[in-house]
Amino acid sequence: MVEDEIWRLDVSVVDGTAWLRPQGDLDMETSPSLIRAAQREFAGGARRVVVDLSQITFVDSSGIGALVTLWRTIGESPGAFAISAPSRAAQSVLATTGIDGLIERVDSLAAPQGQV
Repeated sequence: MVEDEIWRLDVSVVDGTAWLRPQGDLDMETSPSLIRAAQREFAGGARRVVVDLSQITFVDSSGIGALVTLWRTIGESPGAFAISAPSRAAQSVLATTGIDGLIERVDSLAAPQGQV
């Protein structure tokens, strides 16, 4: 888990899928930690990475850039990248930028609740 005053990132791995749950702003300061965590889990053997966006309060261009970077790097490998349950703030930016049509979306009900 990565945590500071406005940012928290929980990670759990279940059945080869890494679930990343950021909370707070996804911006220039926090995007690098999301990228590092996702890449670490993928390099560690997770074949799929899902970012649950339900607790995101703000997304700037760096946050969009992080999601696109992960989609491209993990998607080009023999793995998969997806997002889940975007908050209203996240969905607004995803729709405005057209990213919501590129990145697979998965059901948040499939997300595990415990940490591994």
